[in-house]
Amino acid sequence: MPVDKQVLLRYQVLNKCFRNRYREYTIDDLVDECNNALRRADKPDVSKRTVQNDINQLEVDYHIVLDENLRQGRKRLYRYVDTNYTLPIYRMNDEERNKIEGAIYVLKQFGGEPIYDWASTILMQIEGGLFDGESSPVVSFQTNLDLKGLTHFNKLLQAILNRRVLKLRYTPYGKSQITTTIYPYHLKEYNDRWYLIAQAKGYNSFAHYALDRIDDFEEVAINYKEAEVEFDDYFDDVIGVTVPEEESEDIMLRISKPRFEYIRTKPLHLSQRIIEDNAEFAIISINVKINKELEALLLSYGNDIEVLSPVRFREQIKNKILLMNQKYMSDAENLQSK
Repeated sequence: MPVDKQVLLRYQVLNKCFRNRYREYTIDDLVDECNNALRRADKPDVSKRTVQNDINQLEVDYHIVLDENLRQGRKRLYRYVDTNYTLPIYRMNDEERNKIEGAIYVLKQFGGEPIYDWASTILMQIEGGLFDGESSPVVSFQTNLDLKGLTHFNKLLQAILNRRVLKLRYTPYGKSQITTTIYPYHLKEYNDRWYLIAQAKGYNSFAHYALDRIDDFEEVAINYKEAEVEFDDYFDDVIGVTVPEEESEDIMLRISKPRFEYIRTKPLHLSQRIIEDNAEFAIISINVKINKELEALLLSYGNDIEVLSPVRFREQIKNKILLMNQKYMSDAENLQSK
């Protein structure tokens, strides 16, 4: 029988107390420990009856063995007979099994980052109480769990893994909502934002949909169309998520020396090669397809990066800078006139 996260948290606290050979817990102490953990998780307190029911349930479902002889006067004390014992792996139903398969799939990509609530819940079950949820974290990830759209992640992942066609309602930036039928294929993060890579029905090219602009979606009972590419290498020739049809090409860049010391250790792209490195600047080459993400990345470095070639891309960046400067001057003039 599946249990929710609050029950799991209480089970973990009880398991931790039962294993502690250096302290003796009465039922009131156990209630206090459970409620302290629940308060830290912003959950409501529970009664003594609830904790007693938890203990009974653990004895029935997981056959825990408590020392019946421990007493403090007339009060019973709670401890495992074998304090090396810990709760076993929890039984999972089909729904939970599907979730853990999805979690494992995601965690492989992130080297173990516990991204989502559902993943941490199932992993808590697997760990069987070894993770108490109380320790201060020793690793921090940049992913913002409160980002709008991440609530869609699990369902989109399940749709991809189970090959389901979706009717998607999506609001592009500055435009009205659109409704389209898509074949979902891949989820990708870039620049702290998640994207769904999919193919709209009737089209041969791929589109990317920012998760924070997805309004909602539902499954459609039509046959799924398999992707004709391997996403392991689909993004190899680009920076970001936009993959133009054009071939990749060498982009030559002149970089100021202080900035290059950073880019040397954190390359712009895996194809980065050093062409020249002197006391004042460095020249590097990256072999990529030109897209809007590449343009935005280079512009973000300001005067520290200059595009040398190809000429058309150099002119594209030059014109973009001119437009940005014109807008800046116009905005400044408007502010002065007010």
